[in-house]
Amino acid sequence: MLPEHPETIILKNKYYPNGLREIDIYNHYQYYKQSIIEQANRNDIMIFIKTDGIFVKRKGKTTRFIRINNSNYNEIITGRTLSIHATMKSIEDFGIVDIDTDNFDKAREATKDSYDILKRIPIFGDLQIRFTGKTSFHIVCKLYKKSNIDSIRLLFQKIFNNSSISDKYTISKSRSGNTPNIDLFRNSHRAGYIILNSLSSIGLKCTEVKYNELLNFKKERSVIK
Repeated sequence: MLPEHPETIILKNKYYPNGLREIDIYNHYQYYKQSIIEQANRNDIMIFIKTDGIFVKRKGKTTRFIRINNSNYNEIITGRTLSIHATMKSIEDFGIVDIDTDNFDKAREATKDSYDILKRIPIFGDLQIRFTGKTSFHIVCKLYKKSNIDSIRLLFQKIFNNSSISDKYTISKSRSGNTPNIDLFRNSHRAGYIILNSLSSIGLKCTEVKYNELLNFKKERSVIK
């Protein structure tokens, strides 16, 4: 369903000095429709809707959760759907390491350091770095077999506590000062995480970043056209 007010500006900031409109958001999510359905179809989702502020919706009209598929996508994802987050199931075949900091330069460095630790762990398959669309990054770690999500979190905890970066960053703590925190609490039942190609609350796209491009990655790469 096309937006009723396509030219309405949803947000304006330094990345969108002329404003990000309803039609821009609608067209973006139509372009990535199949990718988003494939990622979110198996999980409950959270939708961040821009009104006067940002409203977070987790429940459907008749259900305690929201799921999207081809038949309901255009009803749920509109020109005011700013951001889409999936939630973790109790059993998963992947885990997420969230590099939590407001310092973008330190975020890139901490992401590289964390990736270098994780790539040496044989139980992980593919590792994917994602810019979350604000200041930091997720490392999505594919497991060769499914596991309880709490066990995945404890595994990450053990890996990082026994690593060379445990003295450089905090591990699963509350963020304090300028020190990046390696946040592992995304690995909890029904914890939310932004999905690839979703927009963030400031309108930048969650973007895959290649390891060899990480230290030179610029946020402007995630502006939608």
